[in-house]
Amino acid sequence: MKPDQGQVEDQLLDALLHEQKRSDREQALADIEAAIDGAKSPVHAIARPIWPRRVGAIAASIALGGITVFWVSKSNKDQPAMAMLEARNSPLEKLAETEIAFRESDRAPGKGPSARPSIPAAKDPLYREYEDLKGDVVGRSVDTDAKRELEAIRDQLDGMKLNHQLNEETEVSKLLAANEPRQVDDVSKKPASAPNVSMPKAVAIDEESSVLEKLPELALNQPPADFGRGQSFDQDLAGGADRTVDGFLMPGAARKERGPIRDESANSERYGQLIDPTWQRPTENPLSTFSIDVDTASYANIRRFINEGRAIPADAVRIEECINAFKYNYEPPAGDKAFAVHTELATCPWNENNLLVKFGIKGREISREKRPVSNLVFLIDVSGSMQDSNKLPLVKESLKLLLHQLDERDSVSYVVYAGSEGVVLPPTKMTESGRVQALQALEKLEAGGSTNGGSGIKRAYELALENFIDGGVNRVILASDGDFNVGVTGKDALVSLVKERAAKNIYLSALAFGTGNLNDEMFEAICKDGNGNYFYIDGIRESRKVFLENFAGTLITIAKDVKIQVEFNPGKVGSYRLIGYANRVLKDEDFNNDKVDAGDIGVGHTVTAFYEIVPAGAPQPNGGGVDVLKYQDTAPVVKAPAVASDEWLTLKLRHKHLQGDISALQETVVKGQATPWQESGSDFRFATSVAMFGMKLRGMTEVSAIPWEGVRQLAQPGLENDKNEDRAEFIELIGELEKRSR
Repeated sequence: MKPDQGQVEDQLLDALLHEQKRSDREQALADIEAAIDGAKSPVHAIARPIWPRRVGAIAASIALGGITVFWVSKSNKDQPAMAMLEARNSPLEKLAETEIAFRESDRAPGKGPSARPSIPAAKDPLYREYEDLKGDVVGRSVDTDAKRELEAIRDQLDGMKLNHQLNEETEVSKLLAANEPRQVDDVSKKPASAPNVSMPKAVAIDEESSVLEKLPELALNQPPADFGRGQSFDQDLAGGADRTVDGFLMPGAARKERGPIRDESANSERYGQLIDPTWQRPTENPLSTFSIDVDTASYANIRRFINEGRAIPADAVRIEECINAFKYNYEPPAGDKAFAVHTELATCPWNENNLLVKFGIKGREISREKRPVSNLVFLIDVSGSMQDSNKLPLVKESLKLLLHQLDERDSVSYVVYAGSEGVVLPPTKMTESGRVQALQALEKLEAGGSTNGGSGIKRAYELALENFIDGGVNRVILASDGDFNVGVTGKDALVSLVKERAAKNIYLSALAFGTGNLNDEMFEAICKDGNGNYFYIDGIRESRKVFLENFAGTLITIAKDVKIQVEFNPGKVGSYRLIGYANRVLKDEDFNNDKVDAGDIGVGHTVTAFYEIVPAGAPQPNGGGVDVLKYQDTAPVVKAPAVASDEWLTLKLRHKHLQGDISALQETVVKGQATPWQESGSDFRFATSVAMFGMKLRGMTEVSAIPWEGVRQLAQPGLENDKNEDRAEFIELIGELEKRSR
């Protein structure tokens, strides 16, 4: 599928905000070394392919208040992507040309990186020129001559300032307008013409204008003067920082390039323990009760693990959040109903002797014009742990997207916290001038200090309460990596705080960022009890999904304390188990207890859940993992139902209106014959494949024998409903897991 302008922009900004992988950096430097040695690979080949499906090269030029961006797509995937800019008279080009001239001269006996002149440098102008150029960029020594030369080039990339002049911008813009990208085939020749390709237009932004007024998704922050310095060569390669070349910011991480599984010994991420629901028998436990979950953080986090080549902790996998990360074609409710409930019964793909029943719940939709007024308090972590490019810089870009969805009715304020908390933007209406103030305040944020998150949350709630809007959206939005280490740090204390404020209709949503010290357990706990949503933001594309595609659902809650209880008919069902929702299971008596908190649903949200069923009369699994008893008859005893029925089960759903404390009940019955899974709907098969994806990552034995290729084939029909390519991306992730398994 040909990428549109928005997709290209998302991918570009995603690359700019992420760190480049070590393998990509080493390969790029190897290309440069090959050029210096006289190989065919051009010296300007400083960028590797960024996206496997859209192999290309990206360059971004930032002038004194201006930005020019272009993207070049390659038609031949077998050739490395090349930077399409001439570094005219640059020190890097001079260094390369001098190196080549020096190697080709009779003063350089031998070939390769270790070749050195045989006469004193003081008497050799060419050698002095070479050493002078190299001395400008080499600030330290390494073990080998080869590394020294590569480090010289690497430091040259690091040290360039973003000072590209407007005449160069104009030159690049002309190239874009003419749609004639050029590739350097040899360092001694001018760039050759390449086939016409589709590229986004260059964007020139004057010094007086906000970047967001022109292109919200591509606001870039200039790195500090010492960017990239002070680290060892190996550390810098491992970190994979972005590079600047003659004023052009080259993107770092290839978002879809994955490496080998990394060692997680230094990882301090925290995940709550999950215990999967076990097999139950309706004769003993006819009811199954759980709270709904519309969060999607787990899937985005898993995607991050796969993209970065990391091992995936089993407790990071919440199966229901993977399933609910995708949109399904459920019809919305009719009339004034809060929900529509859709059911489907089919055979089970991983055990065709069993059945799968799928529940799909669709929340009521509200037009943008009718949405309630919002009072939003952004609580932004600016502690030292947020310095990474995929943390605070990505926080800024994400919140900018949301600001542009608000209008003059809405109020926004910022509270930041590090060693202490402070209000950096008082409640401000999102008029044109108010939005400018909000954007300017956001741009000034810098990371540093310890993390007094508990103090920041208290101040944010106070601000939300001071500006409370009756009948409106009153929400605190926390953006952090979850590294709370000062003040109110205990999970129980934070949960108590957010529950108290949620009772006053001030809800909490959390946006998690970064890697290494993610406190997933804390985020998940406070959002579950804070009447909010939990999202993990692994790139600008996920930000668009949260704040643009699902804008209303992210902010506007239509029902609270939503609970599901299923009663199984023992005449039809021998055993059952819930797939996922491991930490959302409730006591049966909690279903009718309106004092028991449960999950909330936003505008247009969908919730999907699966039960695996063993029909009555078939061999039954052991419930709860208990071994078969030796001295008792363990054959299942099926009690005759009180009333003969062809119903498999009855689903009951309870929810409260936002301003109410009494829940309403809605019931749905499932009956009839099961459909073979091969004939089920494409949404059923795709959602089932996502469930299997989560089950395999959690190490569940029932699906361990099914290869990843089988999961991929099950998902394939779902691509017919893939407007935003989210499902295609899922299939790519499965492909990567398949490679790992081999």
